Amino acid sequence: MIADSKLLALLVHRGLLTVDDARAAMAAGDAARFLVQSGRCTAEQWQQWQRTEAGTRPVLSRYDVVGQLGEGAVGRVFAAIDKVDGRDVALKVLRPELARDAQQTERFVKEARLLMQLEHPQLVKGLRVAKEGETIFFVMERLPGECLQDILAREQRLDEESALQIVVEVAGALDALHQQRLVHRDVKPGNVLWSEQRGAVLIDLGFAVAGGANTGGDTTAGTVHYIAPEQARGSDQLDVRADIYALGATLYHLTTGSLPFEGRTSEEVLRKQVLESLSGDRIRALRLSPHLHYFLEKMMAKDPAMRFQDPQQLQREIEAFLQQRRQQRELEEKQRDRPRLGDRPRAGERRRPSMFERRRRGRR
Repeated sequence: MIADSKLLALLVHRGLLTVDDARAAMAAGDAARFLVQSGRCTAEQWQQWQRTEAGTRPVLSRYDVVGQLGEGAVGRVFAAIDKVDGRDVALKVLRPELARDAQQTERFVKEARLLMQLEHPQLVKGLRVAKEGETIFFVMERLPGECLQDILAREQRLDEESALQIVVEVAGALDALHQQRLVHRDVKPGNVLWSEQRGAVLIDLGFAVAGGANTGGDTTAGTVHYIAPEQARGSDQLDVRADIYALGATLYHLTTGSLPFEGRTSEEVLRKQVLESLSGDRIRALRLSPHLHYFLEKMMAKDPAMRFQDPQQLQREIEAFLQQRRQQRELEEKQRDRPRLGDRPRAGERRRPSMFERRRRGRR
């Protein structure tokens, strides 16, 4: 059961109680009794607030909600157990204040149906969409792991090979969308889950639209630090190349630990996305490979015609580079381990395996 102090704070935050009412309820010692007797709520309403933690936690007949996994502007995601089959699932719940907005509800349901229709290992799978009472939600598979944004917060940046392999896998998800003529529009570290089981998985299709569709001025939807120049300008002729740009900005963030363009306001960042060239200073300072610099420059070219033209082309070039690097490393390790006349055994410094190498070893 949620503590009265936390519940009152949530009620104030959601605008369901005033600060003065919450303070008076705390001072009274029995918050529920005070609020009911003073007419601020009914006993049934207080009990509902307790069960739902002021409307922030769903209570659903089919699902036992275990805890919150994350939240965004549109909804909250909860870990849950399906009582019917005991399956671990994730529930994305539309915020109550948005559930009254027909346009927001339509977009939310559209995302759910897309995830239910698409089949790809690098896309999270949608299972069902439903409404219970006033709660609108959809059910997805729950993958153990964490989003790349959280990994970056802890690790600062990733090794080059892991970051490039993530790009290859996310590009696979973008290709599945591309085959359906869809543009994701919000590729970023916060929308990619790293799972030991499946690798990099794209988890949010909330802004996905048909390529070239009229979005009613909503083309700049997404996150300003990652969107392509044509998206920043509000073009309604977006295609998969806009997602390739965003994936390039994600690669930059993963390998350098910083954003490609920064500013004090969103407008300043958008202006830089359109007008300024990508700086190589950070890449050179970290001694990242010229190949990585090439991939970043090509993925984030201002002119879409200069970028990789589709996800498969991007995958082929990066996979060829990674394969070449692996072969070169294996050759170097063999030469280093080969005993030479007069050599004495010594403890050499071992290279730290990448997250993908650790994943492969764990499967054996």
